[in-house]
Formats: sequence, structure tokens, C-alpha cells
Amino acid sequence: MSTVRIAGRPRRWPFVVLAVVVGLFILLSVLSGFVIDVLWYREIDQSAVFWTTLRTKVLLGLLFGLAFFALLYVNLLIARRLRPTTRVLTPDQEVLDRIRDLSDPFLRWLIPAGAAVLGLFVGIGVSREWQTFLLWRHSGGVAFLDANDASILDPVFDRNPAFYIFTLPWLEFLQGWLFSALVGVAILTAIAHVLWGGIRPQAPAFADKVTPAARAHLSVLLGLIMLVKAWGYWLGRYDLLTSTRGVVEGASYTDVKAQLPALTLLTVVAVICAILFFLNIRLRQWALPLIAVGLLVLASVLLGTAYPAFIQRFRVVPNEQELESPYIQRNIAATRQAFGLDAFDEQERNVGGPLTANQMRDNEATVRNIRQWRVPVMLENFQSLERFRQYYDFFDVDVDRYLLDGEPRVLQVAAREIAQDGLDASAQTWQNMHLAYTHGYGGVAAPVNTATSEGQPAFTLENLPPEGEPAIEQPRIYFGESNEVNFVVVNTTTDEIDFSGAAEAEPYQGTGGIQLSNLLERALFAWRFRDYNLLVSNAITSESRIMIYRDIQTRVRKAVPFLAFDHDPYFAIVDGHPSWIWDAYTVTDQYPYSQAVDVGEATGQRLVGEANYLRNPVKAVVNAYDGTITYYADLSEPILQVWARAFPDLFTPREDAPEDLQEHFRYPENLFQVQAFQYANYHVTQPAAFYQKQDFWQIPHDPTIDAQDTTAAPAMSPYYQLTRLPGQDSERFNLVLPFTPAGRLNMVALMGASSDPDSYGEVTVFGFPEGRNIEGPSQVFARINQDPSFSERRTLLGQTGSQILFGDFLVIPIEESFLYVQPVYVRAAQEASIPQLTFVVVVNGSEGNVFVGDSLEEAIALAAGGGTGGEPPPEPPDGGGTVEEQIQRLLAEATQHFEAAQAALDEGDLGTYQQEVDLAQQAVAEAVALAAGGAEPGATPTPSASATPTPSASATPTP
Repeated sequence: MSTVRIAGRPRRWPFVVLAVVVGLFILLSVLSGFVIDVLWYREIDQSAVFWTTLRTKVLLGLLFGLAFFALLYVNLLIARRLRPTTRVLTPDQEVLDRIRDLSDPFLRWLIPAGAAVLGLFVGIGVSREWQTFLLWRHSGGVAFLDANDASILDPVFDRNPAFYIFTLPWLEFLQGWLFSALVGVAILTAIAHVLWGGIRPQAPAFADKVTPAARAHLSVLLGLIMLVKAWGYWLGRYDLLTSTRGVVEGASYTDVKAQLPALTLLTVVAVICAILFFLNIRLRQWALPLIAVGLLVLASVLLGTAYPAFIQRFRVVPNEQELESPYIQRNIAATRQAFGLDAFDEQERNVGGPLTANQMRDNEATVRNIRQWRVPVMLENFQSLERFRQYYDFFDVDVDRYLLDGEPRVLQVAAREIAQDGLDASAQTWQNMHLAYTHGYGGVAAPVNTATSEGQPAFTLENLPPEGEPAIEQPRIYFGESNEVNFVVVNTTTDEIDFSGAAEAEPYQGTGGIQLSNLLERALFAWRFRDYNLLVSNAITSESRIMIYRDIQTRVRKAVPFLAFDHDPYFAIVDGHPSWIWDAYTVTDQYPYSQAVDVGEATGQRLVGEANYLRNPVKAVVNAYDGTITYYADLSEPILQVWARAFPDLFTPREDAPEDLQEHFRYPENLFQVQAFQYANYHVTQPAAFYQKQDFWQIPHDPTIDAQDTTAAPAMSPYYQLTRLPGQDSERFNLVLPFTPAGRLNMVALMGASSDPDSYGEVTVFGFPEGRNIEGPSQVFARINQDPSFSERRTLLGQTGSQILFGDFLVIPIEESFLYVQPVYVRAAQEASIPQLTFVVVVNGSEGNVFVGDSLEEAIALAAGGGTGGEPPPEPPDGGGTVEEQIQRLLAEATQHFEAAQAALDEGDLGTYQQEVDLAQQAVAEAVALAAGGAEPGATPTPSASATPTPSASATPTP
């Protein structure tokens, strides 16, 4: 018996279900991202930024996508309409005919559909140029001005830098896009002509391989391509002002005398080629236009490449200094303008001998605020002494100034942030991670210049809840530098945890976060974060608020993607409220004639990229409690002026910032580093001296870094210091950095930038007299290493495996001399030990003696007693005798105390160890003071040595 199988329709519902699922997946992904961005920009009150950016992207995508669609579609229609009615019978043509016959019924919709798809991709690509478009669109009337408010003009084309920064990039984009579009359309059109018989490569010799209509069509396209190429040559003339051919960047002798005329001539040749292609519509032959194209290629090789290379090698190289001098002068002037170097106050300062005790007393505020704590060392102390709970942590330490008891003090402050990853693994539940442990709490602060008797920070703000100064009114920190979970939810039925043992935390009262007012919003966030708990958790109510982008690096950048930022935001307690301040930069590499700098090299890889213009017009301030962002801006900066026009409500004038906040604005460290890097060469303003590199400087290497090759050691980082620089009438919060000659170690200059509100941004460079050997950091550090008192301590402390760490090496200018200060820490061999400030080394003046004290105060007192014109020598110690006998007795007493200290250290008794070291150092200090002030003839004080032994360990330099 046989069966008959009746074929039915295939089941389509699985495909329908799959299509619906895929469609919902795409829709939810797009919708969740879009809606959440809308809600987030509304949260920070910057909806206009979101809509302006989106509108610009869509507008560019539509315009250029439609333009490409129209260009391609029209040309394909023309190609189809121009197809020949007669066909040449060849085997290859028969294959094309079959393809054409099969595809012809579908061409009505296939051509526009294909052109639309390509146009869509083109539009998406062009939408990425929204920043270039907005800069061009809103740049009208904006100009770069010199110190006299006159428009800056380049010496070649007489144009303001605004043209090269705002207009030229958009014109070059248009030219490049149009050239690429025409080339692409011409290729696709030629393929269409092949398919439709307008071009017949396999036609017999007696037949025309290209029909007259196809030839005319392609001639028009090729003529347009040549016109756009001519436009490219013309715009390329302006790019010479950032050329790298010469000794320095900018249009050099060869660029101006050879490359510029060549580009002008190539423009003319390209226009002639275009005319010949257009004439070919009537001529109907390829010979003449092809000859013209060959001439263009030949001219580009000979005029655009060979001739400039010949001029450079045989005209410029033998006479480089003479011929390049005018162009070097232009580069010097432009570079100093672009980086603000022309506004520096350059002074020549005499350098005297060691400071006297009277001079130190006259500069008490400077001496009292000398920084003793290196940031990584202080961070370790904060984490060990003030973390308290495993779910809190400190991620950074920042230097700032505060008024304590009416006096300015420099403090190192840190925010105690939430660290959910620190919870025990069993406690890392979804509810704990996202609903309970939502915020950090308070912070800590310690003066940069003091330590306890145990060598630990002397906190002014500490404990939980925070006690001390600067006082904190609202200690909760929801927004900071950490981001261990991508969202938290507040105002849920789950109590938030401030810290263990505290009373029940009050509900969140701020405006931060996005309210989850309905189920749809919860569903969108659940989809965005792939976390269904947001949708099903009973702890979340309509009053709950979800906080996203809580790390300020993401939060601040998201609204201003066109700005660059300093490597590190800093924490500040402003009027009792924890805040974050982050410096933002306007950057370009299109400033004419300015020398580009690798900002990574200049900043120790803290920034990346190249720039030949850098400014800091924006201070972004984030409230740590509610996440509010305020962009305080100097609207006189030209690039920012354009962005302020594009986004009128984004920036707040800097002068509108509260006074309490302005007192915490610091001169940006990375800007200072880049300026110093450029100034090391560009303090030379004479072309001949610049060409010969007669007086180039460098930033000295950090002497505290243990490196066999000093050239491999990183450059010193600038340091914030409350100091009165020479010529200033009072102490200011300055950022300071020394210079040494290129390839040498002695110090030749010092650069300082003020952060005080009434003098903010004033940069002063003090040049030292030529012919004077003023010791630089490496030289002084070398003498410290071989000083007998320092060597004895280092040997003693290192015998049990303890690690010696060096703090920042500081050069403190005071009147006409310097104090060189080197803090030294010791980390005991025990597990979980932290570095302790053990002693401080002070060198009074260039080539001065080395003084070692258990504290900064003691070292300064010794240095003051050892300087000329200081206090009278101390009274002889009990026991009488000659000065030499008294010194010997004191040194023997010190030896006994050092031996007792070593015994205590072997037993792990750090308290007795520190006490015995203090007594030993007191005896040594008395002996040193006695030797310096009252030695009899024949009694020679112990000299400072000059060799350079390698230190046993070092700390990583951090500003």
C-alpha cells in the first residue's frame, strides 16, 4: 500500500517570531539608550546640549546622505537611459545581456534602494563630523588677538588663526568628501555602463568600445573630479603653515619659495584638465584629456615633490641658518602666542649665599608650609589609618589650601569613597551593592608640613563621622573617582548605610539621579544594564532615583566631548560641601606656525596626543552629593567662544563662581608642564641663538628615582607650594618647577604660576646669573646621599630590611637664595606596615651644608643656625671643656642612643626606637650647631660629601 504526501505551505511562524524578537531587541536597545540619555541630560540641566548635538548629527547625516543618494541615483538613471539600442555580439556580451535581461525588471526599485543604502552609510559617517561643522558654523567674527587686542595675522596669507582652526578643517572635509563621492560615483557609473553596454571592453577592433553618450557622461564626472582636485591643491597651500619640512614647524623657506608656487601651478593645471574633460563632450575622444592628466601627474611629481626636494637639499641645507632665520622667528612668535608664553613675566634674579635665621623668620609662612608628604606615601597612610571599613577607600590625595584658624594652610585632602568590591564576597548581594552601599562618607585632611612623633600625618580632619577642619556639613559622597558598580538606587525601602554603628541614614534629599516614576522607565534601565532586578525588586518605588555616570571622569566629559581634560580631578571642601574640580582645555594642532608638542612626553604620559595650541578656559565643578555640574568658563578664549555660541546655556562665566569656590581653583598642573616643556626652548627669542641651540633648557630629572641612567628617570613634577616668590609682597599658592641647561645638572631658572584669585594665572620665570654654578636637584641630592649624618641614618635604618622612601625633592625659593628640602620615610619590614616620616634633610643655599633633622622644624633650625648671620652659637653643654671635646662627647652620646635604637628595632619596639633616634639626633644637632658656631681653631666641622651612592628605594613621583 502506498501513501501520497501532499506538499503544504512551509510553516512561516518561526521566522515571524524570530523577526519580531530581533526587532524588539533592536528597538529596546535603541530606545533605552536614547531615552536614558534624554533623562540624564535633563538631570544635569543640559538638555539643550543633547538636542543640539543630536540635531546636528541628524542634519549632517541627512544632507550628505541625500546628496550622495541624489548624485548616485541620478547618474545611474542617466547611465541606464544612455544605454545603446544596438548590441555587439560577443560571447562576453551575451553573458552581460543575460544578466541585464534578468535584472531589468527589478531595476526600478533596485537602483534607488541600493543608492539609499549607500547614502545611509555615507550619512552615518559624515555625522561624526558634527564638531567640525559646529566650529565652522558658529565662528563668524571670532578672532585670536594679541596682547594689545589687535588681530593676529599670519605672515604668508594675512589670515587670522581663526581661519585655520575653524574654517579650513570644514573646507578640507568638504573637498575630501566631494572628491571621494565623485570618484565612487564615477566608478559605479562606469560599472553600470559596462553592464548596460555603454562600455564594451571585448568589442571587436572595428567597433567603438565606448559609446559617445557614455564617453560624454564619464567626461563630465571626470571633469568635476578634476575641479575638486584643483580645489584640494588650493586648500593645500594653507596647510603649509603647519608644515614640518623646515628646522621648525610652519612654512619654511622651501615651502614658501618652492612648494607654494608649485601648488598654485598644480591648481591651474588641474583646472585645465577639467576644461579638457568638459570639451571632450564635443570632441568625443580621450587623447587630449588623457594627455592633460598625464601632464598633471608629471607636474605633481616634478613641481610638487622633486623641485622642493632639490631646493631643500642644494639651496637650503648649505645656507640653513641664514635662509631659515625669518621663518624661525615666525615660529618663535607663534609658539609663544599659542601656549601663552608671551605673557610670562621674565625676570633676572641674583642668587646670594645661605639664608640667615632672620631671613627665615621674615618668610615664616613659606618655611612653615614646606611640603613633607609625597602623594603615594600620604595615600598609603590615609588608606591604613582612616579607611575604617572595608567598603570605603581613598583613591587619590590632592593638595589644596584652606583657612584654618584664620591662617592659610596647605593641606592634603582625600574623599572617603564607596568601594563595594571591598565587601566580603558573601555580602556582595545585588541589594547591598546597588541599594545599601550607595555612597562614601566624608574625607580626611592633613597638613603637608607636619607629622606626629610616630611619623604619621597630623590630621586636621579625621574619623567617622568626620571631625575637625575643614568642616563638612554634608558628608555623603555619591559622585567621585570610583565606579565599581554602574548604578546605585537611592530612596528605596532598603536603608542606605553611612557607616557601621551609625543611626539609620536619612533618605536622600538631593536632586541627583533619575526618578524611576513608572514601570516603563524601570524596564528601560533594566534592559540598558541587563539587570532584571531593577524591574522586579520590591524595594524600588516611584520615589526611587537611579544614579548613573557617577564617576566624574565620564560624567563631566559626556556633556563636553569637544574639550580635553587634565589627568586628574581634585577634591575640595567648599563652604562645607565636598566637591570635585576638574580643569578642561581647548586644544588644536592647526595654529599656524606654532610648534606642536607631544603632550604625553611633556606630562609624563598623563595626557595623550599632539597640540600646537593649549588653553585652560574651563573649570568643571561637580557637587559630590547631587552630581550637579557647573562649567565655569573664561569666555574670552576664542575656541571656547565658538562652543559657547553653539551651546549658549552650557557655560557659566568664571567671574560668577562663588568666592569660596574661586579660592580653590588651581593653576592646572598639566598645562604648566606643557608650558614649561615648550618654554625650555622658547625662552630663546633670537633666531640665530635658537638655531644654534645655544641656551636650551630642560626640566631636571627627578633625583629621587633610582635609575642607573639619569636620562631614563622621569622629569620632576611641578609641586604646589604656599610660598612668597622673589618680588612678591605676600605668600601665594604657587606651582613651582626648576630648569637646568640641556644636558647639564646646574640650575638656571625657576618657574612659578600663581593660583590665588587676585593673581590667578600669573606665571613668572626667574633666570639666574650666567657664570654662576647654582646647584640643581641632582647635584644637591648627590651631596645629601654622601653626607655622613644622612648615610649613618640610612645604614642604621636599612640594616633590618626596612625600606627607605624619598619624598618629593623640593626647591624652595626664599628671597635671593634657596632651601632644598628632602623628606625621607621608612617602611618597616613587618607585614602591613606603612611609610613613616622619619627625618627631613635641608640644604641651605646652593653649595650649602646638609642638615638632617627628625622633623622639618628641627632641620630648619639647624640650617638657620648654620647659615651666615644666624642665631648665636648655643651655650656649651654640661661638662665644660673645649669645643672639640664637647663635640666628641655629644657624638659618643649619639652613638649610644643609635645603638639602643637598633636594639629596640630588632625587638620590634618602634616606640622606643623612635625615642632613642630622637635623642641621638638631638645630640648630633647640638654637635653640628656647636661646630658651625663656636669651633676653636683647629676644630674642623664635618664637611658635606659629594659622591652619589644609589638610594636603597624610592617612591613613585606624583604631584
